[in-house]
Amino acid sequence: MKNYYQILKRLWKIYTPFHKYIYLQLGLIFLTQVISISTSIINSKFLNYLVEKNVRIVVYLFCVWLLLRILENILDYFSSINRQTNLGQSIAQYLQEFSLNKILGLTINQHTEDHSAIKQTVIVRGEGAVDRTIDSLFITVIPAVSYLIISLATLTYHSRVLGLVSILIMIVLFFWSYFFTNFHHPFIKKNRDNWVTQSKIRTEVFTHLSLVKYFGRESFFIRKYIDDRIKIVDHHLKTQILSINHRVKKNTFIEFAEMGSLGIATYFFLIGRFEIGTIYLVLNLNSRMYWQIASLQATFRNIPSDFLDVEKYLSVVEKKSSFEESGNTKIPTGDIKFSHLQFKYPYGDSYIFKDFSVTIPEGKVTAFVGTSGSGKSTIIKLLMRAYDYTSGNITLDGVELKSLDAKALRHTIGYVEQHVELFDDTIKENILFGVAGNARLDAEKNLESIAKKARISEFYHRLGDKKFDTFVGERGVKLSGGERQRVGIARAIIKNPSILIFDEATSALDTENEKYIHEAIEEVSKGKTTIIIAHRLSTVRNADKIIVMERGAVVAEGTHDELLINSTHYQTLVAHQLSE
Repeated sequence: MKNYYQILKRLWKIYTPFHKYIYLQLGLIFLTQVISISTSIINSKFLNYLVEKNVRIVVYLFCVWLLLRILENILDYFSSINRQTNLGQSIAQYLQEFSLNKILGLTINQHTEDHSAIKQTVIVRGEGAVDRTIDSLFITVIPAVSYLIISLATLTYHSRVLGLVSILIMIVLFFWSYFFTNFHHPFIKKNRDNWVTQSKIRTEVFTHLSLVKYFGRESFFIRKYIDDRIKIVDHHLKTQILSINHRVKKNTFIEFAEMGSLGIATYFFLIGRFEIGTIYLVLNLNSRMYWQIASLQATFRNIPSDFLDVEKYLSVVEKKSSFEESGNTKIPTGDIKFSHLQFKYPYGDSYIFKDFSVTIPEGKVTAFVGTSGSGKSTIIKLLMRAYDYTSGNITLDGVELKSLDAKALRHTIGYVEQHVELFDDTIKENILFGVAGNARLDAEKNLESIAKKARISEFYHRLGDKKFDTFVGERGVKLSGGERQRVGIARAIIKNPSILIFDEATSALDTENEKYIHEAIEEVSKGKTTIIIAHRLSTVRNADKIIVMERGAVVAEGTHDELLINSTHYQTLVAHQLSE
């Protein structure tokens, strides 16, 4: 119960903009329930005076009853309007926006280290569970609880014995539900975890469908899915049977309790302490009270499952950024220096860099080469502030990188990754992705010239009349690897960055496409601070400075010709590529 309270408290903090509407809804619910019970009391009085044939008071009570019903309907109307207009979809939309802002507020490394498909599943399930929880509170739980409290007070007023009996029944039902919920909670948690695991199998298949087909592994995944599903279904059935058994026993108890209350009321009528109207009131209140309990019971059966989803959701959206990304938005230009840098990945056992120092000169082309795992790509991740370094410094024209705003810094960098990611949109929208506002209008005017620099013009013949308005498909599947790289280069340079980064931009390309990418890189990097991470040494032959790395350390640096003479490491790399 304490855990549920803490979850509601965390949700309450998220819903701060809606507090006034929630208070309004609570007030309307309480007033509606007061009027509802007042109507039952009027009905009991009406019945008593009807038996006495007191026409004047009967007419008076009828008019009061009618006014109360009209008022109840008016309050119910405003309650429904408030729930639909100011809560309902408004809360759902707000929650989705809140989730997106929170996820986008995390650092790149937090997205890299987590499983995106599972994170998305947790968020979608969590948002749905939050919606159901809010609906349950305002549609079932709060109205039912308020009705029970007012009804118990009314019964106690008419008979302390009946009130005490009803209170004892409520206490028994409360603790019964509480202990069963705690007992049932681990079963539901495992059940939910099982379904998430099951969903992950399908997500992995959908994500890598082509790979599964190419390797002929369809049967493997189907068998894996079915085998896991049998175990999951068995546990699910066990969980549901426990819930059904609990519900049947509880309903039986409620029926006997209702008959007991009726027996006490009948006894009081027979000895002259109750009038016929009071019998009606007791029957009416008890019937509706137990109906409310039944609705609460149905709601509470789903609460453990929903609260698990809500708890997982909150664990994602309440996650703090792993380091501070805000800072000075004025980004300097100049030499980039790594000084005595120390770094290891969050889940890594050993340091990638222990005492790493290197200078990347402004306006020149600097290339990093070395064997896999030497730390080449890690340099880019640190420079782009995807990760935070443990100690040492990275400076840009003498200014510490950590003091700069990450978003502003990335805007000054044109980044072309090894596998260019494209949205399921047009070539034009993919190229213009990194620019917005007035800058976008200027960028659109330069679209043709940028396309020529990036050598997109070389595959115009494949695009037909649509040209830039050609849709590239999911992840750019309608384009070849080389064509995607060229779109990536255009996207990087159209925002006129001061720093250009090419991270293994030609490693997966054929000879013809590699030629086009070489030409594009050489043209767009003129006069800009350019960093090239390369496996193929043909990409870096003309670099102003080549830095050779091995196990997180610089083992040589110089031009291509200088390294061929002075560096055995570089000579070995060249020899390996010549023998391939």
